[in-house]
Amino acid sequence: MKEYQTKKEMIYQILKEEIFEGKFEFGEKLVISHLSKRFNSSEIPVREALNQLNSDSLIVFKPHVGAVVSTLSSKDIQEIFELRVELEGLATRLAVEQFDEQKLIEVREILDASSLAFEEKDYNKFEKLNTDFHMKIYSYCDNKLLIKTIKDLWSNTNRYPSLFKKNDEHIRQSMEEHKDIYTAILNKDSLLAENYMLKHKARAGKEMLRLTQQDFYKNLDRLFSNHTKKLQKK
Repeated sequence: MKEYQTKKEMIYQILKEEIFEGKFEFGEKLVISHLSKRFNSSEIPVREALNQLNSDSLIVFKPHVGAVVSTLSSKDIQEIFELRVELEGLATRLAVEQFDEQKLIEVREILDASSLAFEEKDYNKFEKLNTDFHMKIYSYCDNKLLIKTIKDLWSNTNRYPSLFKKNDEHIRQSMEEHKDIYTAILNKDSLLAENYMLKHKARAGKEMLRLTQQDFYKNLDRLFSNHTKKLQKK
Protein backbone atom coordinates (compact mmCIF):
# COMPACT_ATOMS: atom_id res chain seq x y z
CA MET A 1 0.00 0.00 0.00
CA LYS A 2 1.44 3.38 -1.07
CA GLU A 3 2.11 5.73 1.82
CA TYR A 4 0.25 9.04 1.58
CA GLN A 5 2.48 12.12 1.33
CA THR A 6 1.23 15.61 2.13
CA LYS A 7 2.12 18.65 0.03
CA LYS A 8 4.38 19.89 2.80
CA GLU A 9 6.21 16.54 2.99
CA MET A 10 6.67 16.46 -0.78
CA ILE A 11 8.10 20.00 -0.87
CA TYR A 12 10.33 19.27 2.11
CA GLN A 13 11.76 16.07 0.59
CA ILE A 14 12.46 17.67 -2.80
CA LEU A 15 14.16 20.74 -1.32
CA LYS A 16 16.14 18.61 1.12
CA GLU A 17 17.46 16.41 -1.68
CA GLU A 18 18.31 19.43 -3.82
CA ILE A 19 20.23 21.06 -0.96
CA PHE A 20 22.16 17.84 -0.35
CA GLU A 21 22.92 17.55 -4.07
CA GLY A 22 24.35 21.07 -4.09
CA LYS A 23 21.70 22.54 -6.41
CA PHE A 24 21.51 25.61 -4.17
CA GLU A 25 24.44 27.89 -3.39
CA PHE A 26 25.41 28.46 0.23
CA GLY A 27 23.53 31.56 1.37
CA GLU A 28 21.06 31.40 -1.52
CA LYS A 29 17.68 32.86 -0.68
CA LEU A 30 14.60 30.62 -0.86
CA VAL A 31 11.67 32.86 -1.80
CA ILE A 32 8.37 31.49 -0.53
CA SER A 33 6.28 33.01 -3.33
CA HIS A 34 8.57 31.51 -5.99
CA LEU A 35 8.49 28.10 -4.35
CA SER A 36 4.72 28.11 -4.04
CA LYS A 37 4.45 28.79 -7.79
CA ARG A 38 7.01 26.10 -8.57
CA PHE A 39 5.17 23.48 -6.54
CA ASN A 40 1.72 24.76 -7.54
CA SER A 41 0.88 25.20 -3.89
CA SER A 42 -0.29 27.78 -1.40
CA GLU A 43 2.38 29.39 0.78
CA ILE A 44 1.33 27.49 3.92
CA PRO A 45 2.90 24.07 3.07
CA VAL A 46 5.98 25.87 1.73
CA ARG A 47 6.42 27.68 5.07
CA GLU A 48 5.94 24.40 6.93
CA ALA A 49 8.54 22.68 4.73
CA LEU A 50 11.00 25.54 5.32
CA ASN A 51 10.44 25.31 9.07
CA GLN A 52 11.35 21.63 8.94
CA LEU A 53 14.46 22.37 6.86
CA ASN A 54 15.38 24.97 9.48
CA SER A 55 15.04 22.29 12.18
CA ASP A 56 17.45 20.16 10.12
CA SER A 57 19.88 23.12 10.04
CA LEU A 58 19.79 23.04 6.23
CA ILE A 59 18.45 26.59 6.06
CA VAL A 60 18.39 29.55 8.41
CA PHE A 61 15.95 32.45 8.73
CA LYS A 62 17.69 35.82 8.58
CA PRO A 63 16.01 39.07 9.69
CA HIS A 64 14.86 41.23 6.76
CA VAL A 65 16.03 38.52 4.33
CA GLY A 66 14.05 35.36 4.96
CA ALA A 67 15.09 31.74 4.40
CA VAL A 68 18.61 31.15 3.08
CA VAL A 69 20.57 27.93 2.55
CA SER A 70 22.94 27.37 5.46
CA THR A 71 26.68 26.94 5.04
CA LEU A 72 29.03 24.32 6.45
CA SER A 73 32.05 25.75 8.21
CA SER A 74 35.40 24.03 8.60
CA LYS A 75 34.32 23.22 12.16
CA ASP A 76 31.14 21.60 10.82
CA ILE A 77 33.14 19.44 8.42
CA GLN A 78 35.56 18.47 11.17
CA GLU A 79 32.70 17.37 13.42
CA ILE A 80 31.02 15.43 10.59
CA PHE A 81 34.21 13.55 9.76
CA GLU A 82 34.97 12.82 13.40
CA LEU A 83 31.69 10.91 13.45
CA ARG A 84 32.15 9.38 10.01
CA VAL A 85 35.60 8.01 10.84
CA GLU A 86 34.34 6.15 13.89
CA LEU A 87 30.99 5.01 12.51
CA GLU A 88 32.32 3.84 9.14
CA GLY A 89 35.14 1.98 10.85
CA LEU A 90 32.61 0.27 13.10
CA ALA A 91 30.32 -0.60 10.17
CA THR A 92 33.28 -2.15 8.33
CA ARG A 93 34.27 -4.28 11.31
CA LEU A 94 30.71 -5.52 11.80
CA ALA A 95 30.35 -6.27 8.09
CA VAL A 96 33.41 -8.49 7.72
CA GLU A 97 31.86 -11.62 9.22
CA GLN A 98 28.82 -11.26 6.94
CA PHE A 99 30.84 -11.50 3.74
CA ASP A 100 30.50 -14.58 1.57
CA GLU A 101 32.01 -15.33 -1.85
CA GLN A 102 29.27 -13.54 -3.78
CA LYS A 103 29.55 -10.37 -1.70
CA LEU A 104 33.31 -10.35 -2.18
CA ILE A 105 32.82 -10.65 -5.95
CA GLU A 106 30.47 -7.65 -5.90
CA VAL A 107 33.02 -5.48 -4.09
CA ARG A 108 35.81 -6.69 -6.37
CA GLU A 109 33.76 -5.71 -9.42
CA ILE A 110 33.33 -2.19 -8.01
CA LEU A 111 37.10 -1.91 -7.49
CA ASP A 112 37.78 -3.02 -11.07
CA ALA A 113 35.19 -0.61 -12.46
CA SER A 114 36.74 2.19 -10.38
CA SER A 115 40.17 1.54 -11.88
CA LEU A 116 38.72 1.70 -15.38
CA ALA A 117 36.83 4.92 -14.61
CA PHE A 118 40.05 6.52 -13.38
CA GLU A 119 41.97 5.39 -16.47
CA GLU A 120 39.29 7.04 -18.61
CA LYS A 121 39.35 10.14 -16.37
CA ASP A 122 35.61 9.78 -15.81
CA TYR A 123 35.55 11.58 -12.45
CA ASN A 124 31.77 11.53 -12.06
CA LYS A 125 31.66 7.78 -12.57
CA PHE A 126 34.56 7.26 -10.19
CA GLU A 127 32.79 9.29 -7.51
CA LYS A 128 29.64 7.18 -7.88
CA LEU A 129 31.66 3.97 -7.70
CA ASN A 130 33.45 5.27 -4.61
CA THR A 131 30.07 5.69 -2.93
CA ASP A 132 29.01 2.22 -4.15
CA PHE A 133 32.16 0.68 -2.66
CA HIS A 134 31.57 2.12 0.78
CA MET A 135 27.82 1.61 0.92
CA LYS A 136 28.14 -1.96 -0.33
CA ILE A 137 30.43 -2.78 2.60
CA TYR A 138 28.34 -0.92 5.18
CA SER A 139 25.13 -2.54 3.93
CA TYR A 140 26.37 -5.88 5.33
CA CYS A 141 26.93 -4.64 8.89
CA ASP A 142 23.43 -5.77 9.95
CA ASN A 143 22.64 -2.49 11.73
CA LYS A 144 20.02 -0.36 9.96
CA LEU A 145 20.37 2.61 12.31
CA LEU A 146 24.13 2.69 11.79
CA ILE A 147 23.71 2.59 8.00
CA LYS A 148 21.11 5.38 8.05
CA THR A 149 23.30 7.59 10.24
CA ILE A 150 26.27 7.12 7.92
CA LYS A 151 24.16 7.96 4.86
CA ASP A 152 22.87 11.13 6.53
CA LEU A 153 26.42 12.24 7.31
CA TRP A 154 27.53 11.51 3.75
CA SER A 155 24.67 13.62 2.40
CA ASN A 156 25.87 16.66 4.32
CA THR A 157 29.40 16.60 2.93
CA ASN A 158 28.06 16.06 -0.59
CA ARG A 159 27.04 19.72 -0.46
CA TYR A 160 30.68 20.63 -1.03
CA PRO A 161 32.63 20.29 -4.31
CA SER A 162 33.78 16.79 -5.23
CA LEU A 163 36.85 15.31 -3.57
CA PHE A 164 37.66 13.51 -6.81
CA LYS A 165 37.17 15.92 -9.72
CA LYS A 166 40.61 16.28 -11.35
CA ASN A 167 42.20 15.31 -8.04
CA ASP A 168 44.27 12.42 -9.38
CA GLU A 169 46.67 12.04 -6.46
CA HIS A 170 43.79 11.74 -4.01
CA ILE A 171 42.14 9.16 -6.28
CA ARG A 172 45.33 7.09 -6.48
CA GLN A 173 45.65 7.02 -2.71
CA SER A 174 41.96 6.19 -2.30
CA MET A 175 42.25 3.27 -4.73
CA GLU A 176 45.19 1.83 -2.82
CA GLU A 177 43.34 2.21 0.46
CA HIS A 178 40.25 0.54 -1.01
CA LYS A 179 42.40 -2.42 -2.06
CA ASP A 180 43.83 -2.70 1.47
CA ILE A 181 40.32 -2.65 2.95
CA TYR A 182 39.15 -5.28 0.48
CA THR A 183 42.15 -7.53 1.20
CA ALA A 184 41.51 -7.35 4.95
CA ILE A 185 37.86 -8.28 4.37
CA LEU A 186 38.94 -11.11 2.08
CA ASN A 187 41.17 -12.42 4.88
CA LYS A 188 38.34 -12.10 7.42
CA ASP A 189 40.46 -9.73 9.52
CA SER A 190 37.77 -7.45 10.93
CA LEU A 191 40.08 -5.37 13.14
CA LEU A 192 42.52 -4.71 10.30
CA ALA A 193 39.67 -3.81 7.94
CA GLU A 194 38.35 -1.38 10.55
CA ASN A 195 41.79 0.16 11.02
CA TYR A 196 42.28 0.63 7.28
CA MET A 197 38.86 2.26 7.01
CA LEU A 198 39.60 4.59 9.95
CA LYS A 199 42.80 5.80 8.29
CA HIS A 200 41.08 6.09 4.91
CA LYS A 201 38.25 8.26 6.22
CA ALA A 202 40.58 10.40 8.35
CA ARG A 203 42.64 11.22 5.26
CA ALA A 204 39.47 11.99 3.28
CA GLY A 205 38.41 14.41 6.01
CA LYS A 206 41.74 16.22 5.86
CA GLU A 207 41.48 16.46 2.08
CA MET A 208 37.95 17.86 2.32
CA LEU A 209 39.16 20.55 4.73
CA ARG A 210 42.07 21.38 2.42
CA LEU A 211 39.80 21.78 -0.60
CA THR A 212 37.15 23.83 1.17
CA GLN A 213 39.73 26.17 2.67
CA GLN A 214 41.22 26.49 -0.82
CA ASP A 215 37.79 27.44 -2.17
CA PHE A 216 37.39 29.98 0.63
CA TYR A 217 40.62 31.76 -0.28
CA LYS A 218 39.77 31.63 -4.00
CA ASN A 219 36.45 33.31 -3.28
CA LEU A 220 38.23 35.86 -1.07
CA ASP A 221 40.69 36.63 -3.89
CA ARG A 222 37.78 37.01 -6.32
CA LEU A 223 35.99 39.42 -4.01
CA PHE A 224 39.17 41.44 -3.50
CA SER A 225 39.78 41.54 -7.26
CA ASN A 226 36.24 42.74 -7.97
CA HIS A 227 36.53 45.39 -5.27
CA THR A 228 39.85 46.61 -6.74
CA LYS A 229 38.30 46.87 -10.22
CA LYS A 230 35.47 48.99 -8.86
CA LEU A 231 37.93 51.32 -7.16
CA GLN A 232 39.94 51.66 -10.37
CA LYS A 233 36.82 52.73 -12.27
CA LYS A 234 36.17 55.61 -9.87
